[in-house]
Amino acid sequence: MSVKYRLVKRKNLGADKASTPEKVYAQAVYGDLVTFEELLGDITESGIPTNQVKGVTDRMVHQIKKHLAAGRRVQFGELGNFRYGVGSIGVLNEEDFDSSLIRVPKVIFVPGNALREAKKDVKFEKYIPKGVTSGVKEEETDKPEEL
Repeated sequence: MSVKYRLVKRKNLGADKASTPEKVYAQAVYGDLVTFEELLGDITESGIPTNQVKGVTDRMVHQIKKHLAAGRRVQFGELGNFRYGVGSIGVLNEEDFDSSLIRVPKVIFVPGNALREAKKDVKFEKYIPKGVTSGVKEEETDKPEEL
C-alpha cells in the first residue's frame, strides 16, 4: 500500500517568491474514511466485545479532556501524547497583558514510537484520475479529491 498524491500549483512563499511566484507541490489524495464503527469492527475481531471497546474509548476521551483542562500532558500508550498549545495576541509590556488575549488552545498530538516508525516506511504513488494522462492542477481548496 502507498499514500497517493497529486501535484498542484500554489503561490510560492519561499525566499525566491519574487523570481518564482508559483511552484508545484505535492498534495495527499485520501481514500475512504475509516469510520469509528469500522475501526471497532476491526478491533472486535480480536475477541473484545464492541461495547467494551466503546466504553473504554469514551472514558479515555473524558479523561484526556479532564487532564488537558488541568494543564497536564497526557500519554496515550504507544499512540502518543496530547497537550494544549497556547498562543496569544502580543502586547508591548506585561502590564498591558490580560488573559482575554489568549486564543482558544489547540490540542497538539505528538505520535508515539510506533507511529513515528510507521512514517519512515511510507511509500508514495502519484494519483492519476481515470481518463487523465497527467498534468498539474491549479490551487484549489484544502479538500483534496477522494479516490
